[in-house]
Amino acid sequence: MSFNASRQFLAGVSAFLVATCAVAQQDSARIGFLAGSSRAASEANRRAFFDALKQKGWVEGANLAVDIRFADGKLERLGPLARELVAGNPRLIVAPTQPGAVAVRKLTRSTPIVFVAVPDPVAAGLAASLARPGGNATGLATINSKLGPKRLSLLKEAFPATRRVAMLYQPELDFNRAQAGEVREAAQNLGLEIVPISIGGPTTFDAAMDKLDAARPDAIYVMETPQLHTHRRSLISRITKRRLPAVYALQVFALEGGLMAYAMSVPDQFRRAANYVDRILRGAKPGELPIEQPVTFELVINAKAAKAQGLTITPSVLLLADRVIE
Repeated sequence: MSFNASRQFLAGVSAFLVATCAVAQQDSARIGFLAGSSRAASEANRRAFFDALKQKGWVEGANLAVDIRFADGKLERLGPLARELVAGNPRLIVAPTQPGAVAVRKLTRSTPIVFVAVPDPVAAGLAASLARPGGNATGLATINSKLGPKRLSLLKEAFPATRRVAMLYQPELDFNRAQAGEVREAAQNLGLEIVPISIGGPTTFDAAMDKLDAARPDAIYVMETPQLHTHRRSLISRITKRRLPAVYALQVFALEGGLMAYAMSVPDQFRRAANYVDRILRGAKPGELPIEQPVTFELVINAKAAKAQGLTITPSVLLLADRVIE
């Protein structure tokens, strides 16, 4: 390469680096992230989210700074943690769960909020409608009135002798109360009796299990809550010891030793949430971004757990499974 050609090449490289730095400076952003569960419990979801952001050009430590807070499954911590994040004046706040998103929305109507798994954003006051949220919050909803009945139906089909089902839920959560009504209605159609049992954080587990034992159910239906997600291994262990069929509302429970789950892929929800963050950081208004809903659901059966508990799942349900853990 000639001297002049070398100079031209170096000048081109220099100009490229200057332009790249300018873009990086212009695109740099600080966001907040309010996790309802613990650092460990939310790791897979956070990894899916930040990997998806990286593919869109947002790299933590380069052009993206992230302030993360973990509520460790304690609802009372969400308010103070949300206040900390809002005070940091981020470009937006990712608040995956409904309690977290509501806590942030109470503090700001200007900072964009992206949620990931809110059962009913409209009923929660986060949006005017799914098509046009209209405010400062948008993201992905999990609203589907057929999910609870479907889980109950699968439980009944997998274990035909089931007549009495203990429903573990957190009644102070609006979306759990709504789902409880749907499950009760479905139970009537299936000829099942539902025994509602309140459960919250780990300090409530012993009392909940005592009530469950006293109820003598044939099977268990476990709803999704931040507390149960955070402390799922402890709950799974307690239910496993009782050798009762159980269906869970999150796939991760079946993946980590629970019997069966019918649910959306939560990591996939987080990957899709990265689209919202990317668009908002590039200038889109959250109120103009339609709220998406999950389009696919999977039945995960842990055959290894069934064998260990001496439970036999009907072949017809095994054939329906999208994933069987041997």
